[in-house]
Order: sequence, then C-alpha cells, then structure tokens
Amino acid sequence: MTALILAGHGSHMSPQTAGLVWSYVDQLRAWGAADEITACFWKEAPGFSQVLDTVAAKQIVIVPVFTARGYFSATVIPAEMRLDGSITRRGDRTIYYTRTIGEHPYLATVVRQRVENALTDYHINPAETAVAIIGHGTRRSPESRAATRHQADILRRQQLVAETVDVYLDDEPYIPSVYRTTQSRNIIAVPFFLAPGSHVTTDVPAALGINPDIAPATVNGRQVYYTPPVGTDEAICRLILELARDTGLPFDIRPVSDPWHGFPHIGAKMLVARVRETGMIRFGQLQLTQTTVRPASANSTTATVNTPAELRRTVRAAPFRPLATSDDLPAGWQVPVTEPHVLPAAVETVYPGALADWAKNRAGIFTPETLQIVSNRQVGMFRGIHDIPGELIEQAIITNCGQCVRHATWFYQHTPADAIPCKSACNWWLSQVKEIASTSISAQSIWWGPVPAILTSSPARG
Repeated sequence: MTALILAGHGSHMSPQTAGLVWSYVDQLRAWGAADEITACFWKEAPGFSQVLDTVAAKQIVIVPVFTARGYFSATVIPAEMRLDGSITRRGDRTIYYTRTIGEHPYLATVVRQRVENALTDYHINPAETAVAIIGHGTRRSPESRAATRHQADILRRQQLVAETVDVYLDDEPYIPSVYRTTQSRNIIAVPFFLAPGSHVTTDVPAALGINPDIAPATVNGRQVYYTPPVGTDEAICRLILELARDTGLPFDIRPVSDPWHGFPHIGAKMLVARVRETGMIRFGQLQLTQTTVRPASANSTTATVNTPAELRRTVRAAPFRPLATSDDLPAGWQVPVTEPHVLPAAVETVYPGALADWAKNRAGIFTPETLQIVSNRQVGMFRGIHDIPGELIEQAIITNCGQCVRHATWFYQHTPADAIPCKSACNWWLSQVKEIASTSISAQSIWWGPVPAILTSSPARG
C-alpha cells in the first residue's frame, strides 16, 4: 500500500492557497494514483508534523508543492516531519521526499505558454515587450530565487520577447524595479506562484501598482499585462506523479468514479463501526448517521453535497475559515452516505487530520506534544515561543482554543470522552499567541526594556 502526500504552504488569508493543493489531491484521487492521497500545510490542517499519523501505508511519498527549493522545502518541512533527507526509514515505514514541483523542467513550458497567450490574446508586439518573472524570494534562503531566475534565463535564451527579467516580492531585485530595468512599452508580468492566493491577487499587483482585473494596466506610461500564476495548469498533477515515480514506486493512473476514494485510512474503520453501533454520533459540529453527514445545528435549508470539492467549498471558502476546526461550521448542507467509506471521507474533508487523533484517543494510544516540544522543533519565527509568559499562553488558550472543536490536550494533558484531541499547538494558535505577546510585551517594554527577539520578528504573510 502506498500513500502520496502533497506538502503546501496554506494561508490564514485566502482559501485559494491550500485550495489549489486540495484540487490536485482531488484529481490524483480521481486517477486512483495511490491507496491514500492527502495534503498537509504550514498554516492549515493537517500540519506537516501531523499528517504522517493519518495514513496507514508503509511506503509514503511526500511531494513539496512549492515553485522553488527554498526555506520551506529545504528547512521547515524536513524539521517538522523529522525527515533524514530524500529517504527516511522509520520502523517498518519508508518515507520518500521528492524535489519541489518548481524544479521540474515542465514548468518552463507553462511559463512560455503564459507569455505566448498574453502576446496572442492582446495582440502585443514581441519586439516591444518585456517579461517579468515574479517570484517570492526570501532573505532566509538564497536558493529560493534560483528557480525564478532559471525560468527567466530559459525565456531569455528563447528570445520570445525583447527583454526578460526576474523580480521578487520578498527579496532583491524587488518587483517595482521592473520599471527601471526594462525599457519596452509593454510588460507581461508572470507570477511564478502556484495558487491565486493573497500574494497573487493582492501583494504582487500592489507592488506593480496595478489593478489585476484591468488589462492592460497603465503604469508610468507602460502597458502592464498580468497573467494567471503558473500552478493553475492541470498538467501539474502529471508533473507531481513524475516526481513521485522518481522514487522507483509505481504510481499508475487507474481512474475511479467514486469521488470519496483514496482518503487516509487511520480512524476510518473505527468511525464506521462507532456509527453503526450507536446509530448517530457527534463529531465536532457534525452529526453522523449511517445515511448522512450534516451539521449538528438545525437549518431549514439543506443542500445536497456530493463531492469532496463541493463540500470543501461549502465549509471553507465563503467566508474563508483558516482554522478548519473553528466552531463556526456553516449549516444548510448534507452529504448522502451512499457507501460506508463516505462517512470518514466526509469527516476528513471537513476536519482534515482530526479523525486519526480521535481514533487514537479512543484506542488509548494518543500522545500529545507539549508546547516546549513544538517550540524546540521550530526553525524560524516560533522557535522559543514556549518562553512567553504563562498568563499570555493561558489567554491564548481561552481566546483561541475556546473557539475550536478540538480539545487542547497538548496543554491540559487529558481529553474528555468522545472529544477530538489536539496533539500540538497549531500554526493558527502559534500565530495568535505571538501576536498577543508582541502587543502586550511591546507595551511593557516602554517601561521595562527591550522586547525579546522572538516577539519582534514579523509573522509570515498569507
């Protein structure tokens, strides 16, 4: 049995960042590419450190869904998932960690297509056109610029347009420099990002000084054409499979018609048995029976939801709920349970990663991680966060964990019967407590001295 896990960034601001990765998961499940297929994220559930607990497979392939080898793919993911390199052996499991999708040659084809489409669609003269390949970049990892620069070099050699430059959102040369370093009257701006998230829809257009919905936008007498990001191309899923096959494991396409196929296995059988035994159970804010999955709250309007993608949009996107387990689950929908496996699949779609922890808690084998363990594992902005004053940690527990359907077992060290335990402080909680602490201690520092460095570094955006 094999498992395929896509590791992405996620967002606290936009459903589209993780949403694109989940769309890849949906496609790969429809292809029957592996026995278990799921995703994990830095900012959303399930987290990098928890996803391996959700799959039962002994052969696991993790594909980092990033446009470049950089800080997250080279440092954060290996630290959070305790990876030894490209191959990690842990007990009877073998875990393979592939290159990022941005390191695959196919992306150069997507970049060229974006440019050619803009030239054709807007009747632009290539001889009067510059292309700006826009990457994220980060000063924490010089490698993060390499993939963007490589794409610019390829396009420059192809001589498709008069000028080609690479610019960055978070590193030099910054995006606005494109107006100084190019001379052509037309600029085609290609965001070398995977998802149409907040960076693509807000941050990059702001740096360019354009409205992304207007084509062309006029800036300093120049005509700016803004293309879709590179990751929205459907062939990215085939690229993911190629990276997975580089491990030597077979990932064949065997199409399946059941959209609820290919979900993580841990906890699935226990959940089905529990519902059969009792007739109905509550799981967070869900009511589960042998015939339906629906919100426990009453609502006169009930729409039928038949696919994971539709369910994900219903509970996650309007409005965006960055914390999947927050206690504001939208009502007015139901999933028909046509086969028993739809039950755990629907639960996993609403509450990614929670089913495995629920099952392990019921089996008496659930082990939480203290805040100090999580803090020591961190390699960036959250390292040392356990040293924040205890009263601020307790305030964040009350404020944030009190609005989550999971029980903060990592803090309380116990779990009520039939509750959904929380193994460790999530990225949402860490971000919130860091903000609380920064505000509180910054005010105190006026009287008592400097603020600790852990509290003054800016949170990662998105």
